[in-house]
Parts: sequence; C-alpha cells; structure tokens
Amino acid sequence: MYVANSTQRVVAVDESPTQISLYERSVEPLGAELRAFRNAADALDHLTNSDVDLLFLDLVMTDTEGLTFLRAVRAIERHANLTVVVVTSKDYAQDRVLAKELGAVDYLVKPLRSQEIREIICKYTDAQA
Repeated sequence: MYVANSTQRVVAVDESPTQISLYERSVEPLGAELRAFRNAADALDHLTNSDVDLLFLDLVMTDTEGLTFLRAVRAIERHANLTVVVVTSKDYAQDRVLAKELGAVDYLVKPLRSQEIREIICKYTDAQA
C-alpha cells in the first residue's frame, strides 16, 4: 500500500491511450492527482498556469518533439526545476544525454509496469510505500 503525505500533482504527456491508461492505474493507489495530456500544446498550457510535482514525458509526439517540449517547460519560471522523468520508446544515447542536460532526473524505456511508475512517483515525490 502506498500513501501520499499530501496530494502529489503528476502530469503525464504521452500520445498513447494505452500509456495514459497505465499512468491512471498506477497513480490511483497513491492518491495522487494525475493530469494526462495526449498532446504537447495542451500540456504546456496547463503547465504555464499550474504547479506540478512530477512530469512524465514521452519524447515521441506528433505535434512537438519531446526535448523541444522539455526546453519550453524549463522556460516557464515556476518549472525551471520541475522533476521530469522521460519515459519513451527511444533508447538513444544522444537523447539520454540531452534529456539529462535539460534536467531530466531519469530516462526510462517503455514498456513500463504500474509498479515501476509507482516506485518512480515515490522516489521523486512525498508519496510513500
């Protein structure tokens, strides 16, 4: 059983309905608040006006390349130090390096299991197992 000390605000940006569903199933037992977006534009609008504790970001998106999106997030003053975890099907060394340079704390290659997502949330937020 997982318990959050306070409501953790998690954002997931991924075009895949299957992946979004996985995030929803993973976050629910933690009592965290999940906002999931299937496109970068809507996610960026949300991030511009909202506080967030953790961002899961896919690099492969139709409307914006993930690292370009991450640069835009970093340009938002309130999210200059936002905890970002890249979760993607792209396992390229260059992307890993660039993601780390842009402040991503982790780079995970799909597929993931719910347990792994919960562990990541607990690792980088106040949620506890």
